[in-house]
Amino acid sequence: MTTEVNTGDSPGQVSPARGLGLVLAAIVGCEFMLQLDGTIVTVALPDLQHDLGLSAAALSWVVNAFLLPFGGVLLLGGRLGDLLGHRTVFLSGTALLAAASLLAGLAPDIGWLLTGRALQGVGAALAGPAGLALLSITYAGERQQRAFGVYSTVAGLAAAAGMVLGGVLTWAADWRWTLLVNVPVGLAIVALGARTIAPAGRTATRQALDLPGALLSVLGMTAVVHAFVRAAEEGWRDTVTLASLAGGVVVLAAFAFLESRVASPTLPPRVFTHRARAGAFLNLVLLASVLTGFLFFLTQFLQRSLGLSPLLTGLAFLPYGIALLVTARSAPKLIARAGGPKNLAVVGLALIVVAALWLSGVRAGGEYLTAVLGPLVIMGVGAGSAIVPLNIIILSETPAEDAGITSGVLQASLALGGSLGLAALLTVFAGGDDVAAGMSRASTASAVVAGLAVVVSLVAWFLPSQNKAAG
Repeated sequence: MTTEVNTGDSPGQVSPARGLGLVLAAIVGCEFMLQLDGTIVTVALPDLQHDLGLSAAALSWVVNAFLLPFGGVLLLGGRLGDLLGHRTVFLSGTALLAAASLLAGLAPDIGWLLTGRALQGVGAALAGPAGLALLSITYAGERQQRAFGVYSTVAGLAAAAGMVLGGVLTWAADWRWTLLVNVPVGLAIVALGARTIAPAGRTATRQALDLPGALLSVLGMTAVVHAFVRAAEEGWRDTVTLASLAGGVVVLAAFAFLESRVASPTLPPRVFTHRARAGAFLNLVLLASVLTGFLFFLTQFLQRSLGLSPLLTGLAFLPYGIALLVTARSAPKLIARAGGPKNLAVVGLALIVVAALWLSGVRAGGEYLTAVLGPLVIMGVGAGSAIVPLNIIILSETPAEDAGITSGVLQASLALGGSLGLAALLTVFAGGDDVAAGMSRASTASAVVAGLAVVVSLVAWFLPSQNKAAG
């Protein structure tokens, strides 16, 4: 049952006089900050460990304390935006992230640091889906395609930028600034969003929160993300890894059963009944697994096999970033020339297969210009050609009342895909031989995964359904 209440918040109604460009700046700025948090601390970990006197096991939790609540709360965060208003949840989540960053950056010991990192994850899980939902229902047509292009470009570049910025801040100042940098940025985004994303002052439909479903979604997603993160560290034969994965699957199965029987579910089953959208969700999981592994393993190869310094390694990724930037910014024109977002997404995924196969030929002692540069450019073009259309396929036809939870599923797909891909590819990468051989194996496996994404696309988007075939 639903009741009519005045929330004072429109999930996406924007005052035209204030400029849609500033709204996009607030949303994209927040997403950049969220993605940055996943990697910016990584470079600072050795200094952080020395300063706080941490063990190796405790040090890993500096990263995991952010990832677990982020992955666990994404679905709930998305649904809260649908129920309470995306503007409210976006601003609240960003403010929480800024406050948590201050707590973590000033932490006197590991307990306070982990508390701050966990709250950062919760804030990110609230702000991320709400921002993406605001983008999807604020813009339309070609303007929406351009907005998705900017959004996807920033999100794609933020992970690599985090490594560079983290190194610069740690070198120039202190590891704490990899956390404190979020404070002024977050406050600026809150101020900008509050001024440009206008409250509605109109009656909105609010449903009661599905508390049992919300609890099961958080527990299940957290357990699965924990299993993937631990598998990357301890392997798939680890007892805790297997127990966490099994427990998460059981809880999520109970969650799915419950959601099909309640009147106002946290995750409405209709989100997955749209065939094209379901295929795009699966492709995001596969794509995230490939791109996360690509960034991680190529970094290892450049530093350990080619002998590049961290600074030169960051610069070596510039062709990938530039290719991604140019392609994503050109998304509207490319979609028109390709005949629609589905066609362009297939082309992008196919280019990723080509890049991964090229990288599978790397050998010890190889040269950057001949062995790496070409695949980097092709991977960037492929990623830019795939990510933007996938976002459009998922969100362009989503009803406004489901924009938040659909955005939450989208970002959960990316989070799960990245964690799963890294854990699985680390198993392939590991071995007794050199780094180049491990890179070759991981690239071959990535090509297979990207090829599977192409097959999913063809089946989900172009193969006639049985009902249509029968008719």
